[in-house]
Amino acid sequence: THPTLRGTNQGSDIFFQNVERANPLYEEIPELVQATMDEVAKYIGRHYQLFEYHGDPEAENVVIVMGAGATTVLEAMEHLRSKGEKVGALLVHLYRPWSAKHFMEKLPKSVKRLCVLERVKEVTAGGEPMFLDVVSSFNGIAAPMIIGGRFGLGSKDFVPEHALAVYTNLKADTPKQRFTVGIVDDLTHTSLPFWKEPRVDTVAPGTRQCIFWGIGSDGTVGANRSAVRIIGDNSDMIAQAYFAFDAFKSGGVTASHLRFGPESITSQYLVTNADYIACHFAEYVKKFKMLDVIKEGGVFVLNSKWTLEDMETELPGHIKRALVERKVKFYNIDARKICNSIGLGKRINMLMQSIFFKLSGVLPLEQAIKLLKDSIVKEYGKKGQKVVEMNQSVVDIVVEGDVLKEITVPAHWANAKDVEVPSSGNDFVDNILRPLMNQRGDELPVSALQAGGTFPIATTKYAKRAIAATVPRWKSENCTQCNYCSFACPHAVIRPFVLSDTEMEQAPKSFEVRKAKGDYAGLNYRITISPKDCTGCEVCVNVCPDDALEMIDIDSCLNAGEEQNWDFALTLPERGHMTDRGSVKGSQFSKPLLEFSGACEGCGETPYVKTITQLFGERMIIANATGCSSIWGGTAGFNPYAQNFKGHGPAWGNSLFEDNAEYGFGMAVATAARRSRLVSMAQEVVDSKLGDANVQKLLSQWVRDRDIGNKCEKYLDALIEALQAQKSISLIGQIYDNKDVLPNISQWIIGGDGWANDIGYGGLDHVLASGQNLNVLVLDTEMYSNTGGQSSKSSHMGAVGKFALGGKTQNKKALGEMAMSYGNVYVASISHGNMAHMVKAMVEAESYNGPSLLMCYAPCIEHGLRSGMSKMIQEAEAAIDCGYWPLYRFDPRRGEQNENPFQLDSKRLKGEVLDFLKRENRYINLEKNNPKNATAMRDRLNTHIKARFNKYKRMVDSHKALAEAPSGPRVTILYGSETGNSEGLARELGTDFERRDYSVAVQALDDIDPADLPHMGFIVIAISTCGQGVFPRNSQLFWEELSRDHEAGWLKDLKYAVFGLGDSSYYFFCHTAKLIDARIQELGGQRVVPLGIGDDGDEDAFETGFNNWIPSVWSTLGTKTPEAKLFDPVISVTVNPEAHPEEWHWNGSTPVTAKTGAVRQTPADHNRNFVTIEWKSDLPYRIGDSLGLFPENEAAPTRQFLEDYGLKPEELITIENQGTRELPEAIQLQALFQKVLDVFGKPSRRFYQHLAHFALDPTEKARLEGMAQANEEYSQMLLETNHYADVLRMFPSARPPLQYLIEMIPNIKPRYYSISSSPKDTPGEVHSLVLIDTWTTPSGKFRTGLTCTKLEQVTQGTVMDGLIHPTAMEFPEDVCPMVMCGIGSGLAPFVAFCRERSWKRKQGIEVGNMVLCFGNRYEKKEFLMEQELKKYVDEGLLTLFTAFSRDDPKKKVYVQDIVRSDPGLIYKYLVEQKGSMYVCGSREMPGPVQNSLKWCFMQNGMSEADAQAWIVEMFTTGRYNIESW
Repeated sequence: THPTLRGTNQGSDIFFQNVERANPLYEEIPELVQATMDEVAKYIGRHYQLFEYHGDPEAENVVIVMGAGATTVLEAMEHLRSKGEKVGALLVHLYRPWSAKHFMEKLPKSVKRLCVLERVKEVTAGGEPMFLDVVSSFNGIAAPMIIGGRFGLGSKDFVPEHALAVYTNLKADTPKQRFTVGIVDDLTHTSLPFWKEPRVDTVAPGTRQCIFWGIGSDGTVGANRSAVRIIGDNSDMIAQAYFAFDAFKSGGVTASHLRFGPESITSQYLVTNADYIACHFAEYVKKFKMLDVIKEGGVFVLNSKWTLEDMETELPGHIKRALVERKVKFYNIDARKICNSIGLGKRINMLMQSIFFKLSGVLPLEQAIKLLKDSIVKEYGKKGQKVVEMNQSVVDIVVEGDVLKEITVPAHWANAKDVEVPSSGNDFVDNILRPLMNQRGDELPVSALQAGGTFPIATTKYAKRAIAATVPRWKSENCTQCNYCSFACPHAVIRPFVLSDTEMEQAPKSFEVRKAKGDYAGLNYRITISPKDCTGCEVCVNVCPDDALEMIDIDSCLNAGEEQNWDFALTLPERGHMTDRGSVKGSQFSKPLLEFSGACEGCGETPYVKTITQLFGERMIIANATGCSSIWGGTAGFNPYAQNFKGHGPAWGNSLFEDNAEYGFGMAVATAARRSRLVSMAQEVVDSKLGDANVQKLLSQWVRDRDIGNKCEKYLDALIEALQAQKSISLIGQIYDNKDVLPNISQWIIGGDGWANDIGYGGLDHVLASGQNLNVLVLDTEMYSNTGGQSSKSSHMGAVGKFALGGKTQNKKALGEMAMSYGNVYVASISHGNMAHMVKAMVEAESYNGPSLLMCYAPCIEHGLRSGMSKMIQEAEAAIDCGYWPLYRFDPRRGEQNENPFQLDSKRLKGEVLDFLKRENRYINLEKNNPKNATAMRDRLNTHIKARFNKYKRMVDSHKALAEAPSGPRVTILYGSETGNSEGLARELGTDFERRDYSVAVQALDDIDPADLPHMGFIVIAISTCGQGVFPRNSQLFWEELSRDHEAGWLKDLKYAVFGLGDSSYYFFCHTAKLIDARIQELGGQRVVPLGIGDDGDEDAFETGFNNWIPSVWSTLGTKTPEAKLFDPVISVTVNPEAHPEEWHWNGSTPVTAKTGAVRQTPADHNRNFVTIEWKSDLPYRIGDSLGLFPENEAAPTRQFLEDYGLKPEELITIENQGTRELPEAIQLQALFQKVLDVFGKPSRRFYQHLAHFALDPTEKARLEGMAQANEEYSQMLLETNHYADVLRMFPSARPPLQYLIEMIPNIKPRYYSISSSPKDTPGEVHSLVLIDTWTTPSGKFRTGLTCTKLEQVTQGTVMDGLIHPTAMEFPEDVCPMVMCGIGSGLAPFVAFCRERSWKRKQGIEVGNMVLCFGNRYEKKEFLMEQELKKYVDEGLLTLFTAFSRDDPKKKVYVQDIVRSDPGLIYKYLVEQKGSMYVCGSREMPGPVQNSLKWCFMQNGMSEADAQAWIVEMFTTGRYNIESW
C-alpha cells in the first residue's frame, strides 16, 4: 500500500544532499523522546527526562553519568550531602542525539567543576565520547572545569566508595584528568586512590544484605532465586538479587548477593556490607576472604564436616580473626552428610535455604516453612513425589532438629596467623592466577597484565579446585586397558600411563600397576586420576565396560596417595609415539593438550576437542567462535590448552561469534602462503646443492612429506638442527627463520551449532566452498548452551528452549547435507557414542587436502538428561541407535576411486525416537508447555528422523545400483570388532568373495536385525574377544538377541561360517566365536566349515590361522578361482647414484653385543645343539621376557641371488614409500636384500598369486596359480621349505620389476628367544638359551633357520639389532609359590625365575618355594643347566622333577606325567597358598599339563567341577600362564 523504492544506487551527484536532508528529522528527536517519556509515565508511574539533576541546587561539583553507575553515584552524592558538601549528579537518559539545550537547562548555574563519568574507553581519542559532547556544549560560553574518567569496564563492579573517590578527585586542587576508578593503574597512573574512610553503607535503613557462596550445580543459585520470590511475593519487603559466577561453567564458584528491605533498593552493585554470609562448600573458606564484608554481629553459616578441633587447622587465619573482631555469630552444619542420608546427594540447597529462613528472621518461621514446602512442590513436583518428600524432609530436619550447631568462637583466634602459601615457582601463577582463583582479581594492578591480553598456556593445572565430593578409583584387577575412561573424560583428569620397571622403582608405594599390553608390552600400565582437578561427573565410571572404576570419597582418595601418584605420573616420559594414536586406545597415550577446562561436569563438548589435540595438537592452530568453547577454553588466566614435552601445542585465538570461519580461513591462507614459499626455497637448496648432503637429504624428504600427516615429525628435529648449523648460507638461514611452519600445520575452526548454523553460517559456507585445506569442528548441543539454552537452527522440532518454549516448529538444519552438495568437502556426522568411528572420521578429515566439516553430537546440561550428565556417553549412544543422530562420512577421495563418497555408518535403527525423547527434559517439557500440539510435534519429528535415515540409505543403495553388481549368490559378512582387526578382516574377505562373483554386504553384527537371520541365506562371521570373554561393543546386541529363546530349527535355512580372533595366552581364547558358532548350530544353522581360529601368538598373528582356514571355505563352497589381479604398488623405486644411504637399523631396535660366543650345552657329537649366549645390553627387561633378534641373510647367497636375477648388488636406489611398511629411503641393493627383505624366508600363497601375473611361460603361470590355491605342489613346497629365492629361480619366466619384487617379499622379522637371565642378578646383560633349529627336507636338503645360522656363528663382539618382547605372564608377590613346567629351551624363563629369586634371597627378601618340572629327550645329553638347577635345589629354593622321554623307549615319560609326582605339593602350592602356574613349551604341551593339574587337585578332595573351576579362576586372575610355540 506504500509503493516506494529504498536503498537505491546513488551517485556522487546526490548522495551528499540526501544525507543532509535528514537533519530536520534528527533535530526533532529530543522533543519527541521527551514527549514519549511523559506519555509512558502515565502508565508506569516513573517519570524520566532527557537529563535529570539530583543534589544541591547550588552545587559546585557535579558528576555527569549515564546508565548503570547512576544509582551508585546518587548514593555517594547523598552520603556527601549528609556531611554538608554541595555536590550534585546529572543523569543522562538520551545520549544520541545529544541535546546541548536540554543539558544546559538542567545544569545548576552554580557549578564550577564537572566530571563526566563513562563506562567506555576511546583509545586514541582526545577524550571519551560523552566528555567531548559535554565540552562541546560550552562552545562559545564560559565553561567550568571539565574532567573525564572511566569506570566499570568489563562490568567491573562500581561501588559507592568508587563514586566517593570521583567526588574527592573533583574537588582536589588539581583534579586528575582522564582518570580511572576501581583499579590500580601503576603503569600510567590514571587511577584514583580508593576511598580512605571506613566502609560506607549507603543502602536504605532496615535492608538485610546476604551473601551465599555455592558451587555450581549444587542448587544454591536456584534456591536463592526461590527465596527472592518467596519473600517478594509474600511480604511487603522489596527484594533484590545479583548472582556472580566464576569462569567455570559448572562446578564453579557462585556467589548470590541478596538484599531485602522495607524501602526501595537502588544499590546496583554486589553486597559490600553483609548481615548474613553462608558458605555452602567448605574448601572456599581456605581460598576466599569472604568475611571481609561481614558486618559486626553478622551471621556466618558454614557447611562442613569439621569439628571445632578440626577448625583449628582447617580455618585460615583471616577467617578466624574476622569471627572474633566482628563478633560474628558462627554456625556449622554437615549438610552433605544429612542430604546423603536422605538421598539428595550434593543437592544441599533446600537444607541451606531452610537455615537461612530459620536464622535470618526475614519472615516469621512458621510462614517461611509453609512457603518453602509449597515452593518445593512447585519446583520439584514434575520430578516425582519422592523428590518432593526428600526436599520437604530436610526443611523439617532443620526446623525441628539440632543439626545446626552454633560454634563458640575461641578468643585466641583473634591472634590467628595466616599460613604462607609456598611459591609455585611460576610468577604468573603466584602473581596473577592465584589472585584470580581466590576472587581477588580486582586487586591486580595494571602492570601485572600483558598488553593485548595475551596469557600463558597450561595454567588450569595449577587451579586444583578440589570441587568433587567423590572421585574415581582404579580397580586394576578388572581393567582390560581399553582407555575408554580417559577418552570420555571431559576434563582429562583420568589418563593411562606406561612406565618401565626402572621407573617403577621411583614410584610411590601406592602406585599400583598392571603389565601393559599391545605396543606397550614390557612396560607397566596404570590409570591415574588427578583428584583435585576432577569434577566428580562419573562419566568414566559409567563408560568403563569392565567395572574397573568406582567412585570413592575424595578424602579417601587423597589419603590413599593418589595426588602423589598423579604428580609422579606426570614426571614419566611421554610415550604416545610408541603406538598408533589414530585409534581410541592409542590416542589416549598421547598427552591431552586440553586439560582441566572450565566446562560443566559431564560436558559433551570437551572430549571432541581434547581428542583432536591428542591426535594433532602439537601442530594445531585453532580459530574459536565465541560460545561455550571460548568460556571453558579461553577464560583469562585459566588456559586449559597445554603443550607437549617439546613445548609444542595448539595456538588458540578467539574471534567474534559471527566471523570465526573467516578468521580461521585467513590463518589457513597465511600459513599455506608461508609454506608454499618455504617449499620453493627448500627445492632451490636441493637443486643448487647448497649446504651439506645431510641438509639436502632432509629438505628433499620434507618437500616430499610436508603435507602427509605428521610424517615429517620423525626427522623434524634433525632437520632444524641441520638448518641451524648451516644458517650462515643465506637461503638456508631463511628456511631456518621460518622453521615454525615446517610441521604440517593443522588448521581447525571450532564453534558451536549456533555459530555454524545461524549467525556464522554465511562465512562458514564461504570457507567450505573455498577449497582451502582446513578443518571445521562443530560442537552441536542443538541450542545456544552458553547463554542459557536458546533455540537454534540446529534444534530439532519439538525441542523446548528459550525463544521456543512451546517447542521449535521447524526441523533441524541439514548442515551436513548442504556441505556435501559441494562435492569437494569432507563431511562427517560423529559422536563419542561411537568412539572408534569418531577417531576414524577425525583422522580422515585431517588427512583430506581440502575443507572438512565434522559435526559432533554434544549432550549438554541444558538438555536436562533424566539419567544425568554422568550418562552422557550412553545418551549419545541412544541418540545414534534411534537415528536421532546418524553417523555418516562423505569422503570426496572415494568418489575419485569410483566408490560411493557417502558412507552411512549407522547401518540400522536399533531404538525408537519417541523413547529417546522421554530421556530429556527439553522434550519432556513440551507436554507441559504445549499440551495441545505436543503429540503432533513429536510424531512429526519421529517421521522426519526416519525419513532422513531412509534418504541416507537410498544415497548408499543408489550408488550400489549404479555399480556393476555380481549376479551370483549373496553372502553377508558380519564382524564384531573392538580394535578394528575383525572389521578389517571382514572387509578383505568381502573383497575376496566379490572376486568370486558373490553379491556381498559387510556389516557389524549389531547393524543387522537378528530377526532377518533366517532369511539371509549365507553368512560369515569374524569376531574378536575382549578381556575375560566379553563380546565387542558392536556385537553385544546381536548376541543378546541370539541368546534368547527361539523355536527349534529357527535357523535351519541359514548357512554359516565363523572365524574367531584372539590370543591363546588368555583362557577365554576366541570365546565369543565359540559361543556364536555353537549357538547358531543349536538353532539349526548349517555349518559350512568348522570354526576357524586366529591366534595373535602365531607368526603372522591371526592371519596365520585365517590363511589355513579360508581354503576350506572356498573348497566347500566350490567357488571359482578368481581372475588374478595385480596389486597397486605403494612404493616407487629410483636408481640414484647420488643417494645418501644411512646404516640400516630397524625401528625400535637397539644393537646388542655378544659378551660370549655361542656356548654349546650338548655334546659335540649330539644331533641337537642347544647354545647359551650372553649379550651386553642396557635394554630394560623383566624375567619372562624374550630377546628379539633381527637376523641378516648371508652375504654370498644374497649377492648370488641378485646377480642371477639381473640386479647390480652395489647399485644405489631411493624408495618413495606411500604405505606403512618400514623401508629405507635410500640404500644399496645388496644391503636391502641382505638386511631388510626376507628373501630366504617362506613364501605365502599370495606371493605365488602375484608372481603368476608376471610369468611369461604358460606352464609356469599355471603352476603358480595352482599353488596360489594351496594345491598339492604348494604343500610340497612347504615341506621342502623352499624360500623366495628358490621359487624365483624355479620360475625364470616370472621376473617382477624391482618395484614389485620389493613389495612382494616381506621384511625380515625378529626371532624371539626366552631370556634366561635376571636383570637384578646380572644387570647390563641379557642371556639366551637357544636350540639351533635344523632339519632335513623330504628331498634330503639340510636346512637351518635363518637366525639359528647366525646364532650358531656368534663370537665374542658380534653385534645384532635386538629388542625386548614382553612376556604375557603375570607374576605373583615374592612370597607366593611358583610351579613351572617346561621342555627343551622352554627352560630359559624358569632359569631366569630361579636366578631372580635366588638373588632376592641373598638380599634378605623372603621368597616363595618353587617347583620345576623339566623335560627333554636324553638325560645325559640334554639335561640343560643341570648344575645350576641342582644348586637351587641344594639352596632349598627349588623342588626339581625331570622327565627324559627317550631314555626308556618302553616307557616314555613326559612333563605332564611328572606333574603328578607329588599331587599334595602341587595342591599346597597352587590351592592352599594360591601360587602361580607357568607352562613353557610346544603347543601340544599345555592341554596334557592342565589335565595333570586337575588330577592333582582331585587327589586332594576336589570334585572335577571344582578342580576345573579353580583352574579357570587361576587363568582369569593371572595365576596360570602359558607360553607355547
